[in-house]
Amino acid sequence: MKKYSGNKMKNNLILFFLIGIISLSPNNLFAQWTKTVLPNPPGGHGALPGRINALEANGSNVFAGTLGGNIYMSADNGGSWTHIDSGLTYSDINSIKFINNIVYAGTYGSGVFTSTNNGGTWKASNSSLSNNNIFSLISIDSNIFAATWGGGVFSSANNGASWTAVNTGLTNLNVRTLGVKGPRLFAGTWGDGIFLSDDKGSSWTQSNSGIKKLYIYVMAADGPDVYLGNDEGVYSSANYGYSWNLLDSGLTNTYVRALTVIYPNLIVGTAGQGVFASTNSGTSWSVVDTGLTDGYIYCLTVSNSKLFAGSLNGEIWSRPISEIITDIKMHDQNTIVNNFNLYQNYPNPFNPTTNITYQLPQSGLVIIKIYNSLGQVIETLVNENQTAGTHSIKFNGTGLSSGVYLCQLKSGQFNSIKKMILMK
Repeated sequence: MKKYSGNKMKNNLILFFLIGIISLSPNNLFAQWTKTVLPNPPGGHGALPGRINALEANGSNVFAGTLGGNIYMSADNGGSWTHIDSGLTYSDINSIKFINNIVYAGTYGSGVFTSTNNGGTWKASNSSLSNNNIFSLISIDSNIFAATWGGGVFSSANNGASWTAVNTGLTNLNVRTLGVKGPRLFAGTWGDGIFLSDDKGSSWTQSNSGIKKLYIYVMAADGPDVYLGNDEGVYSSANYGYSWNLLDSGLTNTYVRALTVIYPNLIVGTAGQGVFASTNSGTSWSVVDTGLTDGYIYCLTVSNSKLFAGSLNGEIWSRPISEIITDIKMHDQNTIVNNFNLYQNYPNPFNPTTNITYQLPQSGLVIIKIYNSLGQVIETLVNENQTAGTHSIKFNGTGLSSGVYLCQLKSGQFNSIKKMILMK
């Protein structure tokens, strides 16, 4: 039997002890980012892979779009990447979205391209799209929306076959990003902050209460809140964009360029300090950059159990999501409502229309009436049974004189009144 001296045994115990500590540490060698450099495109196919501008995941398929006009796909959750550009022109790829079994690519200069075979071939989908400088793509139901630089927002109801400008009330046409929360569409502009639409872009209302810097880079939503990122950090809104609160405790780099939400976990990519994560809806932040040697992150996506981050020089970084967030709660878009609530109408003052949003914790008869200052009923907006959840309805004051009006919501024992001001 082999014998060990006292010192040798002591050294071995120390070694095993240290190995145990390292293996339990959240920053050990195995709990770090892994880098993949995209392959160069074939000769004559666009520029060398530059900055990764867009990432999108659909199952195990991950798509990446670059500055310089290249699109790549990985069919094995980031294990390997293939250049896919048949039919594309080489404009910067700013957005990639997988919607209704179609892949959409938004480019700066060449408009929108679509693919029905996972990027195998592409075709331009720009009919009536009068501005081809696309920054963001998003969908509500069967409607696709494109944010442009200089042309505002365009909508397509036929999978991109044709487009219509939807800019009434959108006073800044340099739209950098789009967001969706329930039926509400958000537009983040460059210089005028956030605009809201409850009618799929037919009309817009500005909503910047609480926001100081009105240059918006990115938006995301999950769970009860909607979020935006700018050079101050991350803002959240718990009332569908009516007001915003800054979430920057521990966010030592506030230049947010990418944002993804798996409620209550938030992950952001910054310009200069890599990736930060919050597991408490943004109340506090921690940097998660072990092994991440590039501090400039421009896009994020989650595929299966892995987080992907796009940076410079064709670099895509990945890391198991379980290492970053501690409590993944996948919420569907219908947030559970625990209390009755009648929100303040928005805008207020208004002329001539305003939106009234309310929450119901249970199904039942709902009555909403509008009164004038004399207590006379002007209009009954709702008088029907409705399901639990968040609802919104528009009130039109055309034909009414300027003044104070009251909105009353009654359901069961709940009775709430909000004052509204019509100002013509």
